[in-house]
Amino acid sequence: MTRDLLERLATGAVTATATTTEHLERLHEADARTRAVIAFDDQRALADAARLDRALADRGPVGPLHGLPVTVKDWIDVEGFPCAGETDRHDRRPERDATVVARLRGAGAVVLAKTRVWGEVAHPDDPTRTVGGSSSGEAAAVGAGAALLGLGSDSGGSIRLPAAWAGVYGLRPTSGRVPATGHFPRIGALSDGRTQIGPLAADVDGLELALSVIAGPDGRDAGVPPVPLRPAPLGVAGLRVAVTGGEGPWQPEPAVASAVEQVAERLLAAGARPVPWRYPWLADAWSITQGYWTRAAGRPGLTGAEVHRQLWDWDRFRTRCLEAMDEVDVLVMPATAGSAPVQRALDGADFVFTLPASLAGAPALVVPAGRDAAGLPVGVQLVGRPWEDHVLLAAARAALG
Repeated sequence: MTRDLLERLATGAVTATATTTEHLERLHEADARTRAVIAFDDQRALADAARLDRALADRGPVGPLHGLPVTVKDWIDVEGFPCAGETDRHDRRPERDATVVARLRGAGAVVLAKTRVWGEVAHPDDPTRTVGGSSSGEAAAVGAGAALLGLGSDSGGSIRLPAAWAGVYGLRPTSGRVPATGHFPRIGALSDGRTQIGPLAADVDGLELALSVIAGPDGRDAGVPPVPLRPAPLGVAGLRVAVTGGEGPWQPEPAVASAVEQVAERLLAAGARPVPWRYPWLADAWSITQGYWTRAAGRPGLTGAEVHRQLWDWDRFRTRCLEAMDEVDVLVMPATAGSAPVQRALDGADFVFTLPASLAGAPALVVPAGRDAAGLPVGVQLVGRPWEDHVLLAAARAALG
């Protein structure tokens, strides 16, 4: 899907202007149903597309994403577009792109719009249901077929949960893989050790292409080391695959549990081999995350010793995760307990299955895995070892069956 469109754009079989026009129309229609978009600038998007068409005629494709329409979450700066973040600065219009946006544009992508965070973004399949958050608008836009690729950010699951509920692909890269420069509000490895910028897409190709463009140091985000992104292997033969489901009070609904087993079976059928998962981690992840939230909220009376203990517990958790993942290449597990609920405020417990990877700094990828009895999408989460994002991309392809 994504690569086919890019090939047609690169050869001139379809113009960037025509493609942008078509996707803007889709996005406006989707926004009318879902409230996915917080800011359009059609004139600018069409002007950018026209420049790409002229460049193609003069010297060929601008880059690997030449002419691809993309959307961007409204916490990631796009020059000229409004970006209030979590503040009341609704007149804020950044004068430069976030690093990830600059890299997408440098590769030839066209930014169509900024998408809404949280709020009552409706599910693209059923407007009475929520698509989750906080990368809500991105998931709705991709799920509605209005965008093939978008950028979101994920602290405890804010890419993965909406991706699972909307039936799209979503990737939280390894911590430190992608610069957060230009995320608003500002985030950093020391002040916010969980949040990562990553892609949501209509297919695995979209995730892979986006990650190949946005990954790597930018000389501004000190939390991004120069670790090369390796190409995804051609298959999963020999990979060690473990499966985990619910723990204690946190149990997936039957449709999710079945989807997890089906994805694991597809990986094994493609040549992976089964290994056990030895670390029950949901309770620890939930406890540590609750401590993180109290620190972030500045709870009165939290002592320095209590903060030190919370950080020590987090360090211990990361060590245990590394030890457990030393025996596993891909962990297959739920992304959420069930499919998208009716419109309501989200609860922290909605994210319990996505919290461990965030705390571990591990890459995690959600793949669409069918639908439940109500016809709603079900997603399955693949978790890998830090810096092995490429392995998850290969596993996601094999999970398609």
